[in-house]
Amino acid sequence: MLTRVRNSLLFSWATLFSAIIGLAACILILIKEKLQTEKQARNQTGAFLADKRRVMVFYQVFSKVYDMLNIFFYTDAMRNEVVELANIRQGSYVLDVGCGTGYTTEAVVKRLELGEVIGIDLTPQQLRKAARRLKPEKVTLNLSRGDADHLPFKDETFDAIVSVGALEYFPNPKKALQEMVRVIKPGRKVVVGGPESEWFKKISLNRMLYTPSAREVEEFFTQAKLREVKGVLTGLNTFFGTNKYVVVVVGTK
Repeated sequence: MLTRVRNSLLFSWATLFSAIIGLAACILILIKEKLQTEKQARNQTGAFLADKRRVMVFYQVFSKVYDMLNIFFYTDAMRNEVVELANIRQGSYVLDVGCGTGYTTEAVVKRLELGEVIGIDLTPQQLRKAARRLKPEKVTLNLSRGDADHLPFKDETFDAIVSVGALEYFPNPKKALQEMVRVIKPGRKVVVGGPESEWFKKISLNRMLYTPSAREVEEFFTQAKLREVKGVLTGLNTFFGTNKYVVVVVGTK
Protein backbone atom coordinates (compact mmCIF):
# COMPACT_ATOMS: atom_id res chain seq x y z
CA MET A 1 0.00 0.00 0.00
CA LEU A 2 2.79 2.43 0.95
CA THR A 3 4.61 1.61 -2.29
CA ARG A 4 1.48 2.35 -4.28
CA VAL A 5 0.99 5.69 -2.49
CA ARG A 6 4.63 6.63 -3.05
CA ASN A 7 4.51 5.65 -6.72
CA SER A 8 1.30 7.62 -7.22
CA LEU A 9 2.73 10.79 -5.67
CA LEU A 10 5.98 10.57 -7.60
CA PHE A 11 4.17 9.73 -10.82
CA SER A 12 1.89 12.77 -10.36
CA TRP A 13 4.83 15.07 -9.73
CA ALA A 14 6.81 13.71 -12.67
CA THR A 15 3.79 13.95 -14.98
CA LEU A 16 3.10 17.58 -14.03
CA PHE A 17 6.74 18.59 -14.40
CA SER A 18 7.02 16.71 -17.72
CA ALA A 19 3.91 18.49 -18.99
CA ILE A 20 5.35 21.91 -18.14
CA ILE A 21 8.73 21.23 -19.76
CA GLY A 22 7.10 19.45 -22.71
CA LEU A 23 4.76 22.38 -23.31
CA ALA A 24 7.71 24.77 -23.31
CA ALA A 25 9.50 22.56 -25.82
CA CYS A 26 6.42 22.37 -28.08
CA ILE A 27 6.03 26.15 -28.00
CA LEU A 28 9.65 26.43 -29.12
CA ILE A 29 8.92 23.98 -31.95
CA LEU A 30 5.93 26.04 -33.13
CA ILE A 31 7.93 29.28 -32.97
CA LYS A 32 10.72 27.80 -35.06
CA GLU A 33 8.29 26.35 -37.58
CA LYS A 34 6.56 29.72 -37.86
CA LEU A 35 9.87 31.27 -38.80
CA GLN A 36 10.59 28.62 -41.41
CA THR A 37 9.05 28.47 -44.85
CA GLU A 38 9.77 24.77 -45.40
CA LYS A 39 6.62 22.66 -45.17
CA GLN A 40 6.55 19.88 -42.58
CA ALA A 41 6.55 16.38 -44.02
CA ARG A 42 3.43 14.43 -43.14
CA ASN A 43 4.10 11.47 -40.83
CA GLN A 44 2.30 8.14 -40.84
CA THR A 45 1.03 8.31 -37.26
CA GLY A 46 -0.40 11.83 -37.14
CA ALA A 47 1.14 12.50 -33.72
CA PHE A 48 2.69 15.95 -33.25
CA LEU A 49 6.10 14.73 -32.09
CA ALA A 50 6.37 11.85 -34.57
CA ASP A 51 8.54 14.08 -36.73
CA LYS A 52 12.35 14.02 -36.81
CA ARG A 53 12.83 17.78 -36.95
CA ARG A 54 10.39 18.37 -34.13
CA VAL A 55 12.07 15.72 -32.00
CA MET A 56 15.42 17.44 -32.46
CA VAL A 57 14.00 20.73 -31.18
CA PHE A 58 11.95 19.06 -28.42
CA TYR A 59 15.01 17.43 -26.89
CA GLN A 60 16.98 20.65 -26.92
CA VAL A 61 14.70 21.50 -23.99
CA PHE A 62 13.47 18.17 -22.61
CA SER A 63 16.88 16.51 -22.47
CA LYS A 64 17.82 18.79 -19.55
CA VAL A 65 15.33 17.02 -17.24
CA TYR A 66 14.96 13.67 -19.00
CA ASP A 67 16.99 11.51 -16.61
CA MET A 68 15.41 13.10 -13.57
CA LEU A 69 11.87 12.29 -14.78
CA ASN A 70 12.26 9.12 -16.82
CA ILE A 71 12.86 6.86 -13.80
CA PHE A 72 9.30 7.57 -12.59
CA PHE A 73 7.80 6.31 -15.86
CA TYR A 74 10.23 3.56 -16.83
CA THR A 75 11.56 1.74 -13.78
CA ASP A 76 14.44 -0.68 -13.26
CA ALA A 77 11.97 -3.56 -13.09
CA MET A 78 10.42 -2.61 -16.43
CA ARG A 79 13.86 -2.20 -17.97
CA ASN A 80 14.98 -5.61 -16.75
CA GLU A 81 11.82 -7.15 -18.19
CA VAL A 82 12.70 -5.75 -21.62
CA VAL A 83 16.26 -7.05 -21.49
CA GLU A 84 15.07 -10.47 -20.33
CA LEU A 85 12.72 -10.71 -23.34
CA ALA A 86 15.63 -9.97 -25.70
CA ASN A 87 17.34 -13.22 -24.65
CA ILE A 88 20.79 -11.65 -24.74
CA ARG A 89 23.62 -14.19 -24.56
CA GLN A 90 27.25 -13.77 -23.58
CA GLY A 91 29.34 -12.50 -26.47
CA SER A 92 26.31 -10.98 -28.23
CA TYR A 93 26.37 -8.05 -30.62
CA VAL A 94 23.43 -5.89 -29.46
CA LEU A 95 21.79 -2.78 -30.94
CA ASP A 96 19.72 -0.26 -28.96
CA VAL A 97 17.65 1.81 -31.40
CA GLY A 98 16.74 5.20 -29.96
CA CYS A 99 18.99 4.65 -26.94
CA GLY A 100 18.38 8.13 -25.51
CA THR A 101 20.51 8.68 -22.42
CA GLY A 102 21.43 5.00 -22.28
CA TYR A 103 19.06 3.77 -19.59
CA THR A 104 18.12 0.52 -21.37
CA THR A 105 21.61 0.29 -22.87
CA GLU A 106 23.01 0.27 -19.34
CA ALA A 107 20.98 -2.84 -18.45
CA VAL A 108 22.21 -4.58 -21.61
CA VAL A 109 25.83 -3.74 -20.78
CA LYS A 110 25.44 -5.04 -17.22
CA ARG A 111 24.13 -8.35 -18.54
CA LEU A 112 27.17 -8.96 -20.72
CA GLU A 113 30.66 -9.96 -19.65
CA LEU A 114 31.76 -10.20 -23.25
CA GLY A 115 30.25 -8.69 -26.35
CA GLU A 116 29.58 -5.41 -28.12
CA VAL A 117 26.72 -2.94 -27.71
CA ILE A 118 25.82 -0.16 -30.13
CA GLY A 119 23.42 2.62 -29.19
CA ILE A 120 22.03 5.00 -31.79
CA ASP A 121 19.84 8.04 -31.33
CA LEU A 122 18.78 11.00 -33.43
CA THR A 123 19.44 13.64 -30.76
CA PRO A 124 22.99 14.70 -29.82
CA GLN A 125 21.84 15.99 -26.41
CA GLN A 126 20.66 12.51 -25.38
CA LEU A 127 23.79 10.83 -26.75
CA ARG A 128 26.06 13.12 -24.74
CA LYS A 129 24.22 12.08 -21.59
CA ALA A 130 24.49 8.43 -22.57
CA ALA A 131 28.25 8.81 -22.99
CA ARG A 132 28.51 10.23 -19.46
CA ARG A 133 26.31 7.48 -17.99
CA LEU A 134 27.90 4.45 -19.65
CA LYS A 135 31.43 3.45 -18.68
CA PRO A 136 31.67 -0.26 -19.53
CA GLU A 137 34.85 -2.11 -18.60
CA LYS A 138 34.47 -5.49 -20.33
CA VAL A 139 31.98 -4.76 -23.11
CA THR A 140 32.78 -2.76 -26.23
CA LEU A 141 30.36 0.16 -26.48
CA ASN A 142 29.72 2.50 -29.39
CA LEU A 143 27.28 5.43 -29.36
CA SER A 144 26.45 7.38 -32.48
CA ARG A 145 23.78 9.43 -34.20
CA GLY A 146 21.54 7.33 -36.36
CA ASP A 147 18.11 7.24 -37.99
CA ALA A 148 15.83 4.27 -37.25
CA ASP A 149 14.44 4.52 -40.79
CA HIS A 150 17.91 4.00 -42.29
CA LEU A 151 20.06 1.89 -39.96
CA PRO A 152 23.71 2.14 -41.09
CA PHE A 153 24.44 -1.59 -40.72
CA LYS A 154 24.69 -4.62 -42.98
CA ASP A 155 21.96 -7.22 -43.16
CA GLU A 156 21.82 -9.82 -40.37
CA THR A 157 24.44 -8.13 -38.18
CA PHE A 158 23.03 -8.23 -34.63
CA ASP A 159 22.29 -10.96 -32.08
CA ALA A 160 19.62 -8.88 -30.33
CA ILE A 161 17.85 -5.53 -30.84
CA VAL A 162 16.03 -3.47 -28.24
CA SER A 163 14.18 -0.19 -28.71
CA VAL A 164 12.31 1.40 -25.80
CA GLY A 165 10.98 4.94 -25.59
CA ALA A 166 11.60 5.65 -29.28
CA LEU A 167 8.51 4.14 -30.91
CA GLU A 168 6.39 7.13 -29.91
CA TYR A 169 8.59 9.42 -32.05
CA PHE A 170 8.79 7.29 -35.21
CA PRO A 171 7.04 8.98 -38.16
CA ASN A 172 6.87 5.61 -39.90
CA PRO A 173 6.94 2.78 -37.30
CA LYS A 174 6.58 0.03 -39.92
CA LYS A 175 9.65 1.20 -41.80
CA ALA A 176 11.70 1.46 -38.59
CA LEU A 177 10.73 -2.08 -37.60
CA GLN A 178 11.52 -3.41 -41.07
CA GLU A 179 15.00 -1.91 -40.71
CA MET A 180 15.46 -3.67 -37.37
CA VAL A 181 14.37 -6.95 -38.93
CA ARG A 182 16.82 -6.42 -41.77
CA VAL A 183 19.83 -6.09 -39.46
CA ILE A 184 18.93 -8.84 -36.93
CA LYS A 185 20.30 -12.34 -37.42
CA PRO A 186 17.91 -15.24 -38.11
CA GLY A 187 16.66 -16.89 -34.94
CA ARG A 188 17.33 -13.80 -32.81
CA LYS A 189 14.92 -11.41 -31.11
CA VAL A 190 13.71 -7.85 -31.60
CA VAL A 191 12.07 -6.11 -28.61
CA VAL A 192 10.21 -2.80 -28.98
CA GLY A 193 8.49 -0.87 -26.19
CA GLY A 194 6.49 2.33 -25.99
CA PRO A 195 3.36 3.98 -24.57
CA GLU A 196 0.15 1.98 -25.02
CA SER A 197 -2.91 3.72 -26.41
CA GLU A 198 -5.67 2.86 -23.93
CA TRP A 199 -4.24 4.72 -20.96
CA PHE A 200 -2.73 7.63 -22.89
CA LYS A 201 -5.95 8.37 -24.74
CA LYS A 202 -7.54 9.20 -21.38
CA ILE A 203 -5.35 12.29 -21.14
CA SER A 204 -5.27 12.96 -24.91
CA LEU A 205 -1.51 12.42 -25.01
CA ASN A 206 -2.01 10.28 -28.12
CA ARG A 207 -2.25 13.55 -30.07
CA MET A 208 1.24 14.49 -28.94
CA LEU A 209 2.96 11.09 -29.11
CA TYR A 210 2.34 7.99 -31.16
CA THR A 211 0.61 5.59 -28.74
CA PRO A 212 -0.33 2.36 -30.51
CA SER A 213 -2.34 -0.49 -29.06
CA ALA A 214 -0.61 -3.76 -28.22
CA ARG A 215 -2.44 -5.41 -31.12
CA GLU A 216 -1.25 -2.73 -33.55
CA VAL A 217 2.40 -3.27 -32.63
CA GLU A 218 1.99 -7.03 -32.79
CA GLU A 219 0.57 -6.65 -36.31
CA PHE A 220 3.63 -4.60 -37.31
CA PHE A 221 5.82 -7.45 -36.10
CA THR A 222 3.81 -10.05 -37.99
CA GLN A 223 3.83 -7.97 -41.19
CA ALA A 224 7.61 -7.66 -40.84
CA LYS A 225 7.79 -11.48 -41.03
CA LEU A 226 8.74 -11.98 -37.39
CA ARG A 227 7.48 -15.12 -35.66
CA GLU A 228 6.73 -16.07 -32.06
CA VAL A 229 5.33 -12.55 -31.63
CA LYS A 230 4.22 -11.75 -28.10
CA GLY A 231 2.98 -8.53 -26.53
CA VAL A 232 3.33 -7.69 -22.83
CA LEU A 233 1.70 -4.80 -21.00
CA THR A 234 3.75 -3.44 -18.13
CA GLY A 235 3.90 -0.34 -15.92
CA LEU A 236 3.77 1.06 -12.41
CA ASN A 237 1.57 0.20 -9.47
CA THR A 238 -0.27 3.49 -8.86
CA PHE A 239 -3.82 4.63 -8.16
CA PHE A 240 -4.07 5.86 -11.76
CA GLY A 241 -4.22 2.49 -13.49
CA THR A 242 -0.70 2.72 -14.87
CA ASN A 243 0.20 -0.93 -14.24
CA LYS A 244 -0.38 -1.61 -17.96
CA TYR A 245 0.43 1.66 -19.71
CA VAL A 246 3.50 0.50 -21.65
CA VAL A 247 3.41 -2.10 -24.41
CA VAL A 248 6.47 -4.28 -25.01
CA VAL A 249 6.44 -6.61 -28.03
CA VAL A 250 9.02 -9.27 -28.84
CA GLY A 251 9.43 -11.29 -32.03
CA THR A 252 11.96 -13.72 -33.52
CA LYS A 253 13.32 -13.50 -37.04
